[in-house]
Amino acid sequence: MNHTKFQDVCVNAARALRADATEQDGRCSLTIDVTEVPVDLDEDAHALHCYVNLGDANSLDRMDVCEQLLALNLRTHVTHYGTYALEPASAWVIFCANLQDATTLNGEKLAQMLRYYLHETKEVRQMVGGISEKYFSTVFAGDFA
Repeated sequence: MNHTKFQDVCVNAARALRADATEQDGRCSLTIDVTEVPVDLDEDAHALHCYVNLGDANSLDRMDVCEQLLALNLRTHVTHYGTYALEPASAWVIFCANLQDATTLNGEKLAQMLRYYLHETKEVRQMVGGISEKYFSTVFAGDFA
């Protein structure tokens, strides 16, 4: 996939998601509801890298958040094909998904995948956003711990 095709896929995904899309320095950034999802093109690997912004961990205990994200990675890496991480410079918690074989993607398929990732990360976004303390015990209890 070249950059022109990438731009077209992002514009069509934004339209399908009814989302705002911007581009800066070759990165497409979609704002879906209130969640920012930057998407990068890796032309050499023919892949797209998506980063679902899950929130700011500055107000939380970073070590505890990192432990919980590692536990989530162990439990979900096979089913989600992505990784939870803490971006150290900004303290943003993110979910990184690598979409291989980007040459077969169109805007609707990318939109479908992003909807899936937003749905699957909803509870983690709520926990990180501080909506409720119960999310820490709900999301990270039992099978995840």
